[in-house]
Amino acid sequence: MIKKNFTRKDLSNSIYKGLGFSKNFSSSIVDDFFETLIQQLVKFRKIKISSFGTFEVINKKERI
Repeated sequence: MIKKNFTRKDLSNSIYKGLGFSKNFSSSIVDDFFETLIQQLVKFRKIKISSFGTFEVINKKERI
């Protein structure tokens, strides 16, 4: 079975295995990254991270 999603836990484990940091520190890196990303999206509504991706807040109609 092919895994379709790459989760925070997967990212944390990749950092742990690839860089040799502890699991707790790797998890903290991932959590801090996403917290910072969210804070910047709230502030600027669009963020471009070179060679990684562009993130943008999009307003949609409420679902019923």
